[in-house]
Amino acid sequence: MIKQFVFVLVSAILLLSCDKAQDTKGETIPAPQEFSKSQNPAFTVSYLSKLLENQDGANLYYLRAKAYYDLRAYQKAEDDIENALNKVPGDIDFLFLSAKIKSKLGLLDEAMEDAKLVESSGLALSNLYVLLAELHFQLHEKRIALSYLTKSQKAGIPQSEIIYFQFLSRQVRSDSLGALGSIEFRQVDHPELAHAYFSYQIGRLPNIQYQKNILSELKKYPLDPYLMMSWGDFLVHVSQFVQAEKVYNQVLTWLPRNPNVRLRMARFYLTRKKYDLADQQLDQIKATYLAKEVLYLRALIRFNAGQKDRTIALLDSARKLYGNDARMMSLYDRVNGKKLDSTQVKVDSTRLTTP
Repeated sequence: MIKQFVFVLVSAILLLSCDKAQDTKGETIPAPQEFSKSQNPAFTVSYLSKLLENQDGANLYYLRAKAYYDLRAYQKAEDDIENALNKVPGDIDFLFLSAKIKSKLGLLDEAMEDAKLVESSGLALSNLYVLLAELHFQLHEKRIALSYLTKSQKAGIPQSEIIYFQFLSRQVRSDSLGALGSIEFRQVDHPELAHAYFSYQIGRLPNIQYQKNILSELKKYPLDPYLMMSWGDFLVHVSQFVQAEKVYNQVLTWLPRNPNVRLRMARFYLTRKKYDLADQQLDQIKATYLAKEVLYLRALIRFNAGQKDRTIALLDSARKLYGNDARMMSLYDRVNGKKLDSTQVKVDSTRLTTP
């Protein structure tokens, strides 16, 4: 079974290396009938890449960015949308797609900036409000997220987005476990639902069934970094740590600036007792909304490394910054040899860390 996993990973890497960017000039919008020939975004990428060999237009880059986005090749999509925006900086369609791409890359502040520019233009789209709700939720601003979900509902949810809207609404309303448990495999054509489903189902589905399901999705979307991350998590679950590390590093090449990927890798190295490597990953995280998580992991690393004084120093800082956070208090008690009173621990069911 593991050989099958490795085969898919190698195939994904080879696929990625085959696409090369072109630097050309010109401006031609493809005839609409060309795109009606196929619903496959890979066809669109191929067609536009041929046009870009002799032309260099903002619309071509925008359309190819959109196709890459549909293929879940987010880094390639960003390269193209940046080219488009360099040529036409204020285009609302370009900015909206840029916001969606940057959100997938984990660049929340930049995604928020683009999304707010689109909103300030007066565009009242349900999908825009859902994106803003996602971003505010990831930044732990639930009230604002809820207000955007309400706006989205008033604007009219597209039929294709209703299930995801319901999923996100449950998360924002502090029912993440219920939201995750509600996703069915038949719904994973939606990328956000797919990412949540495969992250949640590790250890819940039988291993063989999980393997079959995720391999079928990776075959369709070999460049999807979040599916690949779940792939790595599953390899950890079945104790294939060397292969898991290779997969995580591949994800990092696709999402080099995503702080949640760094966080995931830091946890992986912590469990493998590779404390220096864990620290190196945390050193790369600059996102302020993850500051508490980073501080907790640093304290946990020092604790596992047997550095009691440094652990206490970090936890003292954490307690000043974040008050009586349950995890910090629990670790503080462990460091000082106190037994944890489980009745005092409050579990936040809304926590869902994704890359």
